Formats: sequence, structure tokens, C-alpha cells
Amino acid sequence: MTDYASLIAVLLAIYMLGAGRRYGHLSAISLFVYSQAIMAVGTLPLLTPDENADELHLSLIISTFAIVIITATICAAAFPPRSIRSYSPRVDYEFPRVPTWVWISLSLAITGLYYFNVGYIALFDSFQSVFSGTKEDLAGLRLASYSGAKYLFPGYVNQFKNSLLPALALVVLLAAFHKRQRSRYVLLFILAPLVLVALLGTGQRGAFVLAGVIFVIFASLVSPRRSKRYVFIAIIVVLPFFLLSTLAGGRAGDQIAATANTEDAIGILLSQFSSRIFGSNQLSSVVGFRYIHEHPISFGSEWAQALTGILPGQRGSDISNRIFEQLYGSTRGTAPLSLWGSVYYNFGFVGTLFFAALITIALCVISRQITRKDSVNLIQAAGMAGVSVTLGMWIADGPTTLLNTGIGVYILLWLWGNRRARRVSEIDVGDTPLAPDKPGSRLNLPRSSARIYPSGPTDTLEASP
Repeated sequence: MTDYASLIAVLLAIYMLGAGRRYGHLSAISLFVYSQAIMAVGTLPLLTPDENADELHLSLIISTFAIVIITATICAAAFPPRSIRSYSPRVDYEFPRVPTWVWISLSLAITGLYYFNVGYIALFDSFQSVFSGTKEDLAGLRLASYSGAKYLFPGYVNQFKNSLLPALALVVLLAAFHKRQRSRYVLLFILAPLVLVALLGTGQRGAFVLAGVIFVIFASLVSPRRSKRYVFIAIIVVLPFFLLSTLAGGRAGDQIAATANTEDAIGILLSQFSSRIFGSNQLSSVVGFRYIHEHPISFGSEWAQALTGILPGQRGSDISNRIFEQLYGSTRGTAPLSLWGSVYYNFGFVGTLFFAALITIALCVISRQITRKDSVNLIQAAGMAGVSVTLGMWIADGPTTLLNTGIGVYILLWLWGNRRARRVSEIDVGDTPLAPDKPGSRLNLPRSSARIYPSGPTDTLEASP
């Protein structure tokens, strides 16, 4: 499989030196390329030569990755995006305060009610178990948080808990720190722990990682010249909490308990982190593809069934539960197919290649539209970052993955931000051409040089330098 890994590396280099430099390495299409490369590199060593299912899986991985790179390269050449180096939008740091705080309060209330009805916060119980030395079914706690005997609509709750709350918290905090508000540290010390508990409270780490990437993209859209700094901040924040939640979740607890060496303990945690990135989804994808290889193509019925499962009282598709059973002998968990495995199961090999080209075109269009913006507000940036990350890091299962990770919430935020941008641009700046030196007069400034700062009941304009 070494030759195929080299081919992936060559294709990745072609993208990074070509289309990737044009779209930017934090764009939606770049996130998608890098995510698929990670999936491919982690999957190849798990494939067994001369096994029919694995040979077909290998062909699917190489073909789809090649299609993605070729399509992205063609899109960048045929419809060249603005150079990411010239992306420097004017930023409106104002946001609709009352609606934003209403949605934050509603998200916190829904999150609190959810944990209250669950009866525990798995993260806290996990830490208590670690510090007290007691044994507890931590995997069972995680599972019961979203799939317990009492149905608590976890998919709907996650839209507020994992998507809307973190996104709007970023809006509020960035605005507060940019304006150097006196309350900015109070807001940080209140909102940050609440968001962390919301994201990690069930013991699941995926939403927390996505939120970290969304922070990087969001901040980079607002302040592109500081993108490297935001990547560093995200790493030093996300990695420790990820490792702590791994320890508390019991995933590495027994191994760590067996060693008294701190360096070995840290090594175990880092290996868990590496396994999460390069091994967990990849193992699920390999076992899952072997499973579906024995079944006929569903011609979209599995996706349709999965989508109906979003509705209350509907079971939906159980393919990920059956794959989990293949791995661990129980259906008390999920092990999804890879994105390409899911598309193949629903539409066959040719359908998968067509879908790879289609999703690549869509991601190129999104990336191009974002970099073409001359101005952006914080609500827009939150929506664009969320859409870029949920689509760009789509590596597993079908479209239900996008819905579960909040694609609908981020699209609505993007639309909300666009609406606000239109309303700001429609503010009359020149219908009354009074003399500039006359008290109460308004300068007839071009819209491109005006920034809006709410000041009391009316908006005032200030010319940018």
C-alpha cells in the first residue's frame, strides 16, 4: 500500500501548490481535501490485499481523491478566485444584541434542561470516577446521553448545544475584545465554561473539535492576517481539553493507571489523539465497506431512511449500528461508513465519482464566494465558518451527518448576516447633501468608506481612513 500512499501524497502536493494556494488553506475546499487525505492515509494500512471488498474500497479511495483534486484544479483555473492574500474585508463588529442574547439564552436553557432530564453530566461523572478510583460504565453514560431509554430529542438539542451556542458566543466575545469592553473578561469567564460543558458534557469529543476548527475559520475570516495566531490558540486550547476528556472518558484510563511514568501517560494520551484522527473513523470505514460489499446497492433508499430518522419517533437507518456490532459485538453504539462508502452503498461506483465531482464544485463555489467579499459582519463570519467546516470536514456517513453537525444552523446564520449586511448598506448616506460644516449635517460619503457604529437611537457614520 506504500505506492498508493505516495500517490495520495503527490495528489495532495499538486493541490497545495496549485488550487490550495488560490483558495487558501483554510477554505472549505481545502478542509475537504485535507480531511479526505487523512482518511485515505489512515485507511490504506487497514486494507488487506487480495480481498475483493478491500480492493474495491482501495479503488474507490484513490479514484475519488483524484476526482476531487482534478475538479478543484479545473475550477481554480476556469473560475479563478481572488487571491487569498488580497482578502482583507472591512469588518462590521456590531451585531444585533437583543436577538443574539435571546438565542444564546434559549440555547443555554435548552442545554440545561437536556442535562437535567438526562440526570447527569457524563464529563463530570467521568472525572469523579477517575479521581475517586471507582469503576463506572462510562461508555454506557455516553451512550445514554443521546440514546437512553427516555428519548430527549438529542439531535434537535445538539443544534442549540453544539452549534448555535458556540457560534454566537464567538460573535459576542470577539466583538467585546475588539472594542476592549470592560466586561470582556467577565463574558469570557462566564461563556467559555458554559460552552465547554455544553460541548463535552455528554462525553463526545467530535463537536468540541469541530467548534475549535470553526473558531479558527471564523477568526481568520474577520482578521485574515492573524490566521496563524488563531491556529496556535486553537491547538493550545483544544488539545489539552481533548486529552483530559479522553482520560476522563475512560478511553485510556486503564493503560495510564498501569504506568507510574508521566511521560508514558502523556504518550498514551497522544496515541489516543492520533488514533482518533488516523484510526477510529478509518477502521469503521473498512469494516463497514466489507459489510455493505455483501449487500446490493440501495439506490438512495438508505439515505432516505436515514433522513426520515430525523423526525421524532422514526427509527431511521441502522447501518452504523450494524457495523458497530461487527466491530464490538453489540449494537449499543455507532460506527458509520466513510462518506465515499456511504455514497457507494446508495449510488454505486460511478455515482460516487459523480458525487465527488459535484461536492468539490460546490465547495469551490463556496470558497470563491467567501474570498470575494469586501466586507463582512460577525454573524456572516460565524455562518460562513460553520458551513465551511461542516462541509469541509465531512468524512463519514451521508447527509444526516451534515444535519447533525449543524449545517442548517450555520446556513441560517449566514443568511441572517447577509440580511443585516444588506440593511446596513441601504442606510441613506447621501440623500440629504447638507453642507459639511453645518451642525447636524451628514457627509455624502461613498458607501465603501463608511462603517456603521450604533450610537443611541440612530446610526452614525464614520469615514474609514
